[in-house]
Amino acid sequence: MTGVTDVLVVAPHPDDDVIGCGGSIAKHVRDGARVTVVIVIGRERSALDDAVTDAEFAAETEAAAKALGVHRCIRFDEPSRDFTLSRRVHLNLVRVLREVRPQVVYLPHDNDDDVEHRMVHQLTTEALWMAQSEFFQEAGDRPMPAPRLVLGYEVWAPMARFQYAEDIDGQIGTKVEAMRAYVSQLRHAAWDEAIRGLARYRSAVSTGTGHAEVFQVLGLRTPPPAGGPGGVRD
Repeated sequence: MTGVTDVLVVAPHPDDDVIGCGGSIAKHVRDGARVTVVIVIGRERSALDDAVTDAEFAAETEAAAKALGVHRCIRFDEPSRDFTLSRRVHLNLVRVLREVRPQVVYLPHDNDDDVEHRMVHQLTTEALWMAQSEFFQEAGDRPMPAPRLVLGYEVWAPMARFQYAEDIDGQIGTKVEAMRAYVSQLRHAAWDEAIRGLARYRSAVSTGTGHAEVFQVLGLRTPPPAGGPGGVRD
C-alpha cells in the first residue's frame, strides 16, 4: 500500500463503505491518500426511520465520511429496487474513475447476499474495463491506468475465502464512530457492535492483531520501478 495517493470506494448503499472497508479507508487517509467514495443507490426508507428527513439522512452520510476523513463523497442516488445497469450509470462511474485515477479500488465482493451489492460489483468491474479503454470518450477522453489493487469487501455475506487481510486495530474506533453517525440505521440493528465483532473475529483468523478487515483480491498489478521503463507517474 506504499505510495498510494488516490483511492476509490464504490458502495451500493449509504453505510456499506463504512461496514465493508471503513478501517482501511481511515488507514489510507492516515497515510496521506485522498479517498473518494461513490454511493450508487439512494436511501431506502423503512418504518423504523421514516421520520428521518432526506436532509437529515444526507447529514448522517456526510458525518460518517467526515469521521473517516473521506476527501469526497459522490452520490448517484439511483433508485433502490428499481436499479438497472444502464449505459448512463456505467458512464457516470467511468467518468469518476478517469477523474480520480485511483491506485486502489474497493467494491462489494462478487457473492454478497444482497442482489444490489452483486449488481454494483458487476457495474464496477465493467466500468473499470471501460475506464481503461480507448472508447467511451463521452466519459472523458483520457483512459485511466490500471489500478495497482482491486479489492472486494464484505457486508451482508462474510466471505468464505479471502486473499488479503488488513490490520485495522488502530482504526477500529474511527470505523465504529463513522458507523454511529448513521443514527437512523442503528435503529434497524446494532451495526456498530456488529462491525467491531466481525473485525475481532477476522483478526483472530488472519492477522492475529486486535481487529482486521478481509478482502477478495480481484485485481493486482505490480507498479513499475521508479525511474525505470514506464516509471513516470501518470
